[in-house]
Amino acid sequence: MNLTQLEARQEANVYLLNALTSRLQILEATMVYDQDDRTKNNSENNNKSRKKIKKERKKNAGGGGGGKKKKDEKSIYFSPPPLSSASIPKDFKGIHVDIDKDLMGIDSDVQKRLRRLCNDIPVPSAKFKRAPSDYYDWDLEQRRDCLQAPHINYLCKTMIMRNTKTNATDCSDRTNSKYYMIVIQYTAKMNKEKLQKIVRFLRPEKERMSKKSVNMRVASPEDGVMLSGFGHNAVTPLGMAVKVPMIVSHRVLELPYIWLGGGEVDVKLRMSISDLCRVFNPIIGDLG
Repeated sequence: MNLTQLEARQEANVYLLNALTSRLQILEATMVYDQDDRTKNNSENNNKSRKKIKKERKKNAGGGGGGKKKKDEKSIYFSPPPLSSASIPKDFKGIHVDIDKDLMGIDSDVQKRLRRLCNDIPVPSAKFKRAPSDYYDWDLEQRRDCLQAPHINYLCKTMIMRNTKTNATDCSDRTNSKYYMIVIQYTAKMNKEKLQKIVRFLRPEKERMSKKSVNMRVASPEDGVMLSGFGHNAVTPLGMAVKVPMIVSHRVLELPYIWLGGGEVDVKLRMSISDLCRVFNPIIGDLG
């Protein structure tokens, strides 16, 4: 290889080295740019996350966005079925009761009075059924079969509760009543705190009773008889001696009808949910 060839080879190597060096610088610059861009994006995302967390904390604390009280107020109450579902049949002439089959041949004065009420109000879905005297010794499955109900969830109880802390002396104001009638399934457990919240939130926020003004307790048997006009364990919403505001568990809205007490210990009353809501205009809430 002569001198001219060596010089040409050397120039080619220098050119290649310069090209590689330039390429390396470009790659390094690109990496730095990408790193800066990722850092910027991470910073922006972190800022957004922090803002979102602050917003949620503020909302949960009751500030902005409507506040927690309004959210709670909406979540504890439920709307009744539309009135169209409770329409009274045009050809309704009164409920039918087979004295021998439905009432075991015993047609008491209480049953006659309740039937008249069902015809006059009217309550087209009403059906009375007398059960054996040991009915309350049975489990819920046996009671269900006796009443021919599809499920034990159809079996409900009616309780009269008293607010021991209220200044109310009667039941004329349902937003501050001395007593409330509770309708709830046997399969459900009533939550006292939820019941008290339902009662408190019946009034607007500025007029709302304090927590210390609401303390719900089961009314005494004597109070139950005085308010209902029926014997112990025979309470039914129909024909109450005193009109007591009714609070119904929202869970019964899932059912077409329920079974309640029928004015006597051994008698049960079936009534559709639509009729229950139309006749008694109950407060419907989450009782637990």
